[in-house]
Order: sequence, then structure tokens, then C-alpha cells
Amino acid sequence: MAKDQPNVSDLVALLGSTDLHELEQVKNLLQETLSADKGTMLLNSLVEYFLETSSSQAVDILSSVREPHDKYLLDKMNECMGKQSCRLSTITLLGHIVRKQPPWIHKIARFPLLASLLKCLKVPKIQNQSSVMGL
Repeated sequence: MAKDQPNVSDLVALLGSTDLHELEQVKNLLQETLSADKGTMLLNSLVEYFLETSSSQAVDILSSVREPHDKYLLDKMNECMGKQSCRLSTITLLGHIVRKQPPWIHKIARFPLLASLLKCLKVPKIQNQSSVMGL
């Protein structure tokens, strides 16, 4: 990124703008940055931004990620899945991305993210039914 351009955090924060022209420019700049080799820092920032704000703009950008950056996105989401405070937002983000059907969607099954998701969905076996029923 050139020195006259704002840093990644500033760009990501601008996704909350209500000015549609500015928002479109920011989205284009973010997507250009993602297509560069240095997109991992931006991906991490976008995921964090989504987890904090549930931004539909962030989802649009994250679901348009191209190879090889899909790997970094899935790794970051897997990392977030390990934190209980981020888990629901991460599952929500995954649902949004799957619904957008990026070209690399088939790779999700081969990444640790799926195993982490399945682990979260497991319901612990209830040892004593009477304690659950209040008896």
C-alpha cells in the first residue's frame, strides 16, 4: 500500500460510512488490497471488524476473496471459532460466506474450520436427566 493511502484499520473503519460513493471507493480499494500479496493483514482486520459490527459490507468483501487468500480467511475464522466470545459471530460469518457461494466454497470441508464447527455443535451428553428436569 502506498504511503499516501490510509492504513488498513482506517479503511476498514470507513466501511461504516453512510456516503454511498465513499463506501464504494473504500470497498474497491479494499478489494484491490486483498488481491495483492499483502492481503492477510486486511483479511484479519475485516474479520475482526465483522465480529464487532456484523457489517454486511465486510461480508461482501470477505465473500469475494480469491485464491490463495481463501486459506488465510478460513484460518482466521478457525482461530476465532476457538474463542467462545467470538463463536456465534464466526458461525454467522461462515453462514453468510457459504450463502454467497464463492468459487472456493468446496475447500471448506478440507479445512480445520469444519472440524471446529462440528466440535462446537456437539451437545454434551446429559449425565443425569433428573437434575435437568428439576427433580
